[in-house]
Amino acid sequence: MRLKLFQTTFALLTLPLWLAPVGFVAAAEKDSSYSAALESIKAADLGRHVERLADEALEGREAGTRGALAAAEYLAGEHTKLRFRPAGDDGKFFQSFAPNFRNVLAMVEGSDPKLRDEVVVVCGHYDHLGYGGMTSLGPYGYVHPGADDNASGTAGVLQLARAVARLAEPLKRSILFAHWDAEEKGLLGSQYWARHPTVAIRRIVAAINLDMIGRLREGHVSVFGSRSGYGWRRLISFQNDASRLTLDFSWLLVARADHYPLFDQGIPVLAFHTGLHEDYHRPSDMADRINSEGLERVVRLVFGVLTDLAGRPNPPAFRAAARHESPDDEQAALADVAKPVDRLGVGWSEDVATAGGVRVSSVDPRSPASRAGLREGDLIERFASRPLLSDDDFFAAVSAAKNPATLTVLRAGRDEPLQLTVQLACTPLRWGLSWRVDDAEPGAVILTQIVPGSPAAIARLMPGDRIYQVAGRDFADETAFALLAKGARESLQLLVERDGRLRVVVLAIRRATPVKRAA
Repeated sequence: MRLKLFQTTFALLTLPLWLAPVGFVAAAEKDSSYSAALESIKAADLGRHVERLADEALEGREAGTRGALAAAEYLAGEHTKLRFRPAGDDGKFFQSFAPNFRNVLAMVEGSDPKLRDEVVVVCGHYDHLGYGGMTSLGPYGYVHPGADDNASGTAGVLQLARAVARLAEPLKRSILFAHWDAEEKGLLGSQYWARHPTVAIRRIVAAINLDMIGRLREGHVSVFGSRSGYGWRRLISFQNDASRLTLDFSWLLVARADHYPLFDQGIPVLAFHTGLHEDYHRPSDMADRINSEGLERVVRLVFGVLTDLAGRPNPPAFRAAARHESPDDEQAALADVAKPVDRLGVGWSEDVATAGGVRVSSVDPRSPASRAGLREGDLIERFASRPLLSDDDFFAAVSAAKNPATLTVLRAGRDEPLQLTVQLACTPLRWGLSWRVDDAEPGAVILTQIVPGSPAAIARLMPGDRIYQVAGRDFADETAFALLAKGARESLQLLVERDGRLRVVVLAIRRATPVKRAA
């Protein structure tokens, strides 16, 4: 038994045809200087930094040891080459804190007279576990190189700094490059800086944390914090065209990584992570296991996000509600869709296509179908002039039909087809989709249901897809979206995001064709 035909209480639309990848640019045009800076982020250079930091000579970079101190000197030396301003204590790159730890901090000043006072933080921790320790997963007593955790993120911060230095024109906002110490001992470095900032907290407009980004697998990257600022997801997705990564925008935001102390200060944050693996917190987390090409893809994505943040007039504002959200809330939001509303009021059997058409198996006695005279056992051949070759055709025809709709019905005991007229419940679903909105994602609608057989279904749209533009135009809210969609006639062009990847989807009204029958 198939479900009854329905319409949701959301406004709905109808759509078909094809989807095609398309290139996108940031709000500001990306010039040759940007391209050269982006292309300077290379797998070989990232791999070189990882190898240096994960070398056994640094003995696992446990905070406070000679290996960590040597790593800090290496990082300060790299920023010195770029001629960035030291942003630690007393005009130095280091911010020391008890007992013998130190953050490494470097600043590049913005170029805009108004925006240069605002700062974007790009950060990652550089320490690891030394020869083991309480959080080691063993075996103990061996150097834990920490190539992925977090030489990979540290290398990413260094290469982002280098790319920023290559830009012909400095970014409008200032950038603080921060390498945190003692993360493995409880986020001590980032917590210390948040309590004793070397740049006034009021100046920080956003923070990006890179932690374990060296094991990209099948192009999947987890993005944490995307709900801490309004519009983060859209901003990131618009920068993902070149990297074409598959992004998991997680609702998980807990005090387990260095972005959290900054989030706790009311700063919108992002964190990029390529996932745990069998070498996590073990001596086997070595440089030769890093996916350097994948690391390049991730860091290039972050460069796009950083340059966008540093140049746009209004960066994402802090969203305090993220403090109280979790993946459970995400699942609840996915489940909280409007209860289907019956539009016709029939059920039909699975054997839908004897000579074409659908066989009615039940009729709700209070439904439009009952009032029109439909009976159990009737074979509906055509609906609103549309031939029915499958039950998907039936879904789509009933969903999109205007009132009144005509039905061509074959009934047992009658030689000639019946022509019935039905006054359907609710409004037509012209494009075959329903949606919801989310305050964390302004300028977007999130698809919740797709009508089988509709243009939306034919175009392979799915629940969870985000729509950002209609016919190349942004929209402020769902009312504006509905008006743009309603104004489309024969086709509808949508800019759609799925898993952080943008594409253009063109939906077109499918015209009815005659049914050919054997003599």
